[in-house]
Amino acid sequence: MLCATVVAVAALPPRRNGLWIEVALALALITLSTILLNAGVFWLLLKHAEEERRTDLVLSLSAALKTQLEVALDGEGEPGVRRVLSAYRDSGLEVAELYVTRPSMKTVASLAGEAPQTPDAGLRAALYTKRQYSDVEGALWGLRWVSVTTPLAPHGKVEGALRVKMPLKAPGVPGGPAGFVLLYTAFSGLIIAFFGFDLFRRRLIGPIAVLREGTERIAGGEFGHEVSLDASRELEEMCVALNTMSASLAAYRQRTGDQVERLEAANAELTRTQAALVRSEKLAGVGRLAAGIAHEVGNPLSAVLGYMELMTSGLGDRALEADLLDRSEQELRRIDRIIRSLLGYARLGPGAPAAVSVAAAFDSAVSIVQLRPECRELDIQVLIGDDVAVVWVESDKLQQVLLNLLINAAHASKTIWLSASLEGTQVCITCADDGPGFTDMALERALEPFFTTKDVGEGTGMGLAMSQQLITASGGHIQLGNRPEGGARVQLWLPAAGAA
Repeated sequence: MLCATVVAVAALPPRRNGLWIEVALALALITLSTILLNAGVFWLLLKHAEEERRTDLVLSLSAALKTQLEVALDGEGEPGVRRVLSAYRDSGLEVAELYVTRPSMKTVASLAGEAPQTPDAGLRAALYTKRQYSDVEGALWGLRWVSVTTPLAPHGKVEGALRVKMPLKAPGVPGGPAGFVLLYTAFSGLIIAFFGFDLFRRRLIGPIAVLREGTERIAGGEFGHEVSLDASRELEEMCVALNTMSASLAAYRQRTGDQVERLEAANAELTRTQAALVRSEKLAGVGRLAAGIAHEVGNPLSAVLGYMELMTSGLGDRALEADLLDRSEQELRRIDRIIRSLLGYARLGPGAPAAVSVAAAFDSAVSIVQLRPECRELDIQVLIGDDVAVVWVESDKLQQVLLNLLINAAHASKTIWLSASLEGTQVCITCADDGPGFTDMALERALEPFFTTKDVGEGTGMGLAMSQQLITASGGHIQLGNRPEGGARVQLWLPAAGAA
């Protein structure tokens, strides 16, 4: 039993170091590198200390010269100033500028440099506000100077200004700043590359590369692929999670394949059912069309047959025979109109849309309608919005649709309102009347071919059906309804010419 336990323990995989240990090692390396990087900071500190020392030297020199020059100005004037400055000629001072100037910017005495023609910030502060002004000039990594400008006022009144400017020297390091930075960069780079890269490559970069390769293979569709790592505990746990996801995706793909097969079968069945429904609807439409044709053609055809039977029986009355022939001709013409309307409805198709003037179409349709005897007393009121100009519709089709609407409205009303307004990118043309309006059944079926509420012989039921097809072919639609005050209302929506 003890042997079995020992064997089981020995079979367990060795416990890996945690990721934090790996990070600690990396941080130790970074700390070592940081210590080396501090050399650069020390260089800056040394340079700053040297600059402060030189600045203090310039300030001390300026204070000593100020005292001597003010005494000289009070006693000897300008010759005394020149004498004081000449005493420093052999002192060995490294000065870039050392001169005394009057408020008029006239240089009184100079060991180095001359006063500018226009006072700078330091001279303005000394000459006009009696304040000492110090400034550091030059680039951060190049040659720099410290400049101190001191006012000379023996009795409180500024009589001149002293300018002392000396270079700021860098610490005395072999090779100067460029050599120091080059040596430091090379040494630090070798240390970081030797320790850091090898550690990160073996313990972090390498395992992550293996995980990435495995993830790419799984993402490429190789579900079920397993990844094996020799890395820290956290990376091994990530590897286990990746393998679990790969197995789950493989199982999901299997289930998805089964579902796709079932969906394809269901879709095929749905397609067959839809085809059957379409055939049924077509047959129903053919039946409604046949019933309409039979109803519209049957009545006049029966009348013609009756007239023919009377004439073949030998009436012997010329006037009666002529009347029967005339009536037969009228019924046959009615049958011809029905057949032509049906053929026109069947042949409607996409034409060539063009920009059609709404006002011109209104005028033409109203003029034609008012020529009909039954429409001469009809009151047609036209209203066109200022922003309505032209619509995009097939040529001459808008006038045909308007004629159908006006003639339909004229049979049941005394007043018709014809208007047009711009609604967004479409023009809404409204034809409303004061008649009885549409019934519920008429609203549902008014756009069907051969549906009419008129008496037999007064209409074919093709007007609104043809109008709908004409408007739809031009990119618009028809909307039927009733006015709240009573009466029918038909609205045509057509694209505005600008929007089209």
